[in-house]
Amino acid sequence: MLVLLCVLALPSNAWAHARLVRSVPGNEAVLETAPTSVRLVFDDVVRASSGMKAIRNGDGSVLAAKPHVVGGRTLVVPLQGGLGDGDYTVLWRVLSDDGHTISGVIAFGVGAGRAPPRAALSADNGPSAEDVISRLLFFAGLLTAVGAGFFRVVVARVPVRLLLVAFLLAFVGVSGQLHDVAVSTRFGTVMAVAAGLAGFGALLTALVPVFPQLEPLPFMAAFALLPIPTVAGHALDRGRSWLEIPVDLLHVAAASVWLGGLVGLVLVLRGAGERQRPLRRFSNLALVSVAVLATTGVIRAFSELRAFGQLWSTGYGRVLLVKTLLLALLVALGWLNRYRLVPRFSVGGLRRSIGLELLLFAGLVAAVGLLTDLRPGRDRVAVAAVAEAKGPPPPPAQGMVVQAREAGNFAVALGMRPPRAEVVVLGQDGNGVNGLAVAINGSTAQSCGAGCYRTVLPATRTARVTVGGAKLVFHIPRQRRSADAILAGATRAFRALKSVDYVERLASSPRDKVVSDFILERPNRLEYRIKGGASGIIIGSRRWDRVPGGKWVPSAQELTPQPEPIWAGHATNAYVLEATPATYVVSFFKPVGPVWFTLRLDRRTLLPRDLRMTAAAHFMMHRYTKFNAPRRIRAPKP
Repeated sequence: MLVLLCVLALPSNAWAHARLVRSVPGNEAVLETAPTSVRLVFDDVVRASSGMKAIRNGDGSVLAAKPHVVGGRTLVVPLQGGLGDGDYTVLWRVLSDDGHTISGVIAFGVGAGRAPPRAALSADNGPSAEDVISRLLFFAGLLTAVGAGFFRVVVARVPVRLLLVAFLLAFVGVSGQLHDVAVSTRFGTVMAVAAGLAGFGALLTALVPVFPQLEPLPFMAAFALLPIPTVAGHALDRGRSWLEIPVDLLHVAAASVWLGGLVGLVLVLRGAGERQRPLRRFSNLALVSVAVLATTGVIRAFSELRAFGQLWSTGYGRVLLVKTLLLALLVALGWLNRYRLVPRFSVGGLRRSIGLELLLFAGLVAAVGLLTDLRPGRDRVAVAAVAEAKGPPPPPAQGMVVQAREAGNFAVALGMRPPRAEVVVLGQDGNGVNGLAVAINGSTAQSCGAGCYRTVLPATRTARVTVGGAKLVFHIPRQRRSADAILAGATRAFRALKSVDYVERLASSPRDKVVSDFILERPNRLEYRIKGGASGIIIGSRRWDRVPGGKWVPSAQELTPQPEPIWAGHATNAYVLEATPATYVVSFFKPVGPVWFTLRLDRRTLLPRDLRMTAAAHFMMHRYTKFNAPRRIRAPKP
């Protein structure tokens, strides 16, 4: 069961609760000049941790001094001065305020025109086997101790040795979690208090046989452990409602009543008929605890998830589904006990059923331990609304198939390389747009930089992207096939033409658009006519412009070779979207802009049939109508 829970949780994002919201430079950025430091900004208070590195890929360290935190949330990694052209990787590690260590890597390149770099180091996030076992022991001990206290008050006395075992389990579990957690963090402080309570409770329990008058005190220590999971868990995270605290307390109390009561019942059932009264009392108490557990569980689920799809698209949601399944099986066994075995007082059957319940509870407690270590779905969305990186969005990663569309005033681009999927939203000013609700095939995406939203997605042929109220559909090729050679061939074929005619539609928003006819002629002639608007003619170093109904106005013009394709220049991420016997459809990205292109080509000649260009406030479509026509561009008559 533990292995299953870990597998379900791991494909999601980092385990800890502080999250990186931006870095300067950005991951996979290519810079003209070398930075003197890498700055990483988090959404919560962090502390610098050990094990950080900064290297030149394939070479030694470039770390200039010890990394440190400024302002509570910004990690500064100093770099050596005068770094030469090349690729660099920074491995960062921080301790979040809830006691978890998280790490990551940032890769950047120095030298204009370089390809986006790949990280030469790797980070290790996620719970170790020791972490999982420690949390299992802690919750098992805490729930058993608190539940034994409820059992003693409401049902019947239980041997104090049960509390001794429970306190020791809780103490060992806390010790396993505190070995690498700073006590100065909220989580560390709460866990230190829990260790003290568990140790003190174990001491009192050991003294009870010698001093029987102390017998109530261990149970009081057990009750003092009840608020520990709430204070250390998500209920006290920033931005939470005060109502989540009592709901979480009731949830833990109900689970304690059930688990501790089951263990106490095993000890009580050693008697005969005189044990029927406590058995019926616990049956009634368990019924109430199940109702409270189910009700508070539903409330907690609604508070932790922002969308139904997060149940299977996030590690938190998948573990929550396993927890719900285990709880359903426990309820079924409880129903069997209450309405079949208890009326018959079948001690043997009850013991076997309770043994199975305890086994299922072990899996349930493991799920609870993992849930407290995972970032809830609601926080994944909230991170996107935190103050994020400003400026242009990060370029697509190497190997991503990219496409883009117009969505109102925004340019929306999709990058896919399963299981990684990214959406970039570009505003009219050329900067990334933050704080939007973005989903891909129902999976909510989280912030990955300025205007960047990322999620994990299995391989798919169709990606349905939702950005606010806009919905876009992108078709993904079955296999990634490089289009570098095709694109280079199309550029050569275009430049070799004598002339090109095309119709252009250019829009800056849904309301503002123009349609124009263009003619390009070798070696340096161009003519355009905007429908209902101005016209222009360029011949070599001379130019003439005319408004509707006006005269031609001459001016000087820089020599511009023609025909020149609008997509010419350095491009990345060129892949074939579609190949038929007659055509190629290719897509690619130009960092200068940034600009996304989709180009349909004749497969035989590699000449363009149509083109889509998407950039900030610049949504362009070309329909190519004629090639190699006789010369028509001439200077206008005075």
